[in-house]
This record gives sequence, structure tokens and C-alpha cells, in this order.
Amino acid sequence: MTTWRLTPALLVLIAAAFGQSSATLTGRVQTGSEGSPIPKASIHATNTSSGAMFSAQSAADGKYEFRSLPAGPYQITAEFPPLFLPFKRENVQLEAGQTFRLDIPLNDEQLNTLGDGGSYFVYLSSEHPAPKGRTPRTREGRPDLNGVWLPALLQTMGSKPEPLPWAAELAKKRSDGFGKDPQTYCLPGGLTYSGMFFEYRLVQTPTMLVIIDADSGNPTRQIYLDGRDHPRDPNPSFMGHSVGHWEGDALVVDTVGFNDRVWLTNDNYPQTEKMHVTERFRRPDLGHLEMEITFDDPGAFQKPWKMKRVSSLAPRYTEVLEYVCTENNRDIEHLVVK
Repeated sequence: MTTWRLTPALLVLIAAAFGQSSATLTGRVQTGSEGSPIPKASIHATNTSSGAMFSAQSAADGKYEFRSLPAGPYQITAEFPPLFLPFKRENVQLEAGQTFRLDIPLNDEQLNTLGDGGSYFVYLSSEHPAPKGRTPRTREGRPDLNGVWLPALLQTMGSKPEPLPWAAELAKKRSDGFGKDPQTYCLPGGLTYSGMFFEYRLVQTPTMLVIIDADSGNPTRQIYLDGRDHPRDPNPSFMGHSVGHWEGDALVVDTVGFNDRVWLTNDNYPQTEKMHVTERFRRPDLGHLEMEITFDDPGAFQKPWKMKRVSSLAPRYTEVLEYVCTENNRDIEHLVVK
């Protein structure tokens, strides 16, 4: 049996030869509006000749790099969901020995007012620093949920929602046509937009939890903890009727009585008056609030589906500011549907 030994000099020659037959792809992922860096974006380079796909993630400064890519034609894609539109560039030709720079602009899906930029959407999509410490407790020994909490996006848990055919068709029509969602007319955004864009406050007493969430136009939400049941025939409303009870250190909230005027998530799903929502609030430590939400709407979905949000405690003296949607809502006539 013949044994081959590679000398250091031969290894250098092999590496040099391989480097001459491969290419480097580098660049920066940034917001399309003002060029702010986007960290933790997913970038994929697919060789359209071989089908091989290579993946990378942008660093804190938005930079990314693929080393030793086989030369050839590539499709480059990038994504940073859910507030940014995906990027795709076809026919990127990488030559052997070349370093190719491709900066990737990601445009957010909002039509912003003058002065707004994509950097705020990066902030919303990123983890926020939080103070460390044990879970504070009330005099009754329950986890203390009081405080102002920083905005955080809801993330789908497990499989994606499976809408019924009519609901899927309506959601697609809304998305394709840039539909006027209820918030366009200063109506509440509903549960999936609560705490999404700005700070929100929880006020907890032994008999009630109050959620003050002005940014999405939602009314102040009252969750009854005094042992009462739902009304037999609740009046349909944007936020529904909520009652809660404690299961260990988790506050379990049951909500019914929704109307059908809210759009769910950025996918613009409809909801019906059959919707039943179960939320579980936990404060695992000083700096974090976990919310797990189960949506069960047999009128619009094939089966229940879940979302989760983890919010960080806001710095001391942070305030939830006044928000009046109709105060300067002058441009409704320019919001059109295809």
C-alpha cells in the first residue's frame, strides 16, 4: 500500500491553485432608504450551473463574505423578515481568482413619512439589552408583570398558519394589492400588532391586568383576574373579552368575542367572530417578558397556530407616549389599492 505525504510546500501550491480556481464574494447588507447596516441577515449564493447553495449571515456592521466559491454564475438572495422585503440578484458571474463586491440593499415594506428610515425596523427586528436579576414578585407571591416593555416582533412557533381556501385567497389579494388595512383608517391593529412598534405598559393588580398599547391604535386592554367568566354573548370587538388565571408562574389569558375587522400578522390573514385566543404570560427573570399566543379560529384556519414574543424591560423612566392616529392623518386619499 502506497502512502502519500504532503509536504508544506506542496500544500501551499495546492492552496494557491485552489484559490486561483475559486472566487470571493463580499459586501454589506444595508437598509435601502439610508444605508444603515443590517446585522444577522441571511444571505444565500446559489451556483446556477451546479445547484450548490452557500449560506452566510451578516455581521453587526452588516458585512458578509463568502470565501472559496467555485467560479461560475450565481443567484444571490438575502432576507431579514418580517419587516424587510427579500432581495434577489440573478446572473452574478464570479470569475476564478476574483473578489467580487455586492452591497445588498433591503427595502422595508412600509411607506414611511418624511424622516423615518429603515434603521428603526432593524431595531424592531433585533434583540434588545435587558437588565439581569431574579423575577420580581407581588405581595401575593405571583410574578410581577408591571413595567414598560420594549417593542418586539411576534414569531411563529412551529408550522405556519394554514388558512382555509377563502382566507388564503383573501390574504393574497390584500398583499398583492397593497390593501388598505384597518390601521390605514386609524382602526385598531389587533393582537398581532400589539407591542410591535413602540413601548407598551403592563399594570397588574390582584384582580386585573391592564395593557396600555397606543402605538397600534389599540384601545387599553382589560384582562379580568377576579374569577369572572366571559359574557354569554359578548359584543364583538377588536380586542375581545379577556379573563385570566394563574397556572404556577404563568398567567393564562382566555379571550373570545372578537369581530372580523382585524388583519392578522404581516401576511394579512382575516379573522372571524369564531376566533378564540389563549395567551400565556411569563416573566422568567427581571429583564424579560415572554408571551405565547395560540390562535384558534375554525372560521378562517384549518387548525390552531402559535406565535411568541419576548420583550425586554425598558430603561427606568421610559414613558408610553400619547398616540392619536387622526391628529395628522392627511394622506388617506393617496393610499390606493391595485
